[in-house]
Amino acid sequence: MKHLEIECKWDANSPRAFARARRFVAQLNSKVSFQTLHIKDVYLDHANRDLSSQKIALRVRNTAGKWEATFKSRSEIKNGKAVRREETLPFPAVQNLSQALQLLARQKKWKEINTTGLRAQFALVNKRQLCVFSYDGAQLEMALDDVTIYVVGRQVKFKEIEVELKSGKSTALENFAHAFSDATQLKPAQISKVKTAETFLKFWKK
Repeated sequence: MKHLEIECKWDANSPRAFARARRFVAQLNSKVSFQTLHIKDVYLDHANRDLSSQKIALRVRNTAGKWEATFKSRSEIKNGKAVRREETLPFPAVQNLSQALQLLARQKKWKEINTTGLRAQFALVNKRQLCVFSYDGAQLEMALDDVTIYVVGRQVKFKEIEVELKSGKSTALENFAHAFSDATQLKPAQISKVKTAETFLKFWKK
């Protein structure tokens, strides 16, 4: 599946950030509820780190036994907003990471990506609280991400709030972002969880 992902991110490493976000959504619609997902993302690259140099993020995701691969054109976050291309490849028969890597290797190429010789670079284990709601005629999806980054044998805790535009006009997301920031006093994210992991990977592998 191909689409353009448009989302806004906030730093949630301050006290009661998730509670403030849930309270704001409840004020919009008291019937909106959050579901909890347990997600493990393993990010891949070749030995020469060519995908990273091209600002391509390639991951294999396991959500409660459902496997898929996704790549995104990594973009800089500007005032908490990110816009990027996203492609997803479902793996309905895959049961573990080894099988996913083997399937990618047999495919040899996916879009413009060479899928042979891929190696795990780092992993994100995420307890995600998720809800979907309407705002200004658009459908938005909020994710409260409580993440442990596993990189070079070390662990880093990281919290982030994402709101993605699922349908409707991007101006609705922009209006929501302004109202959300004003009400919660949370700061737009300057760096994503993936970029954080990339930074630690470069620093600790030296």
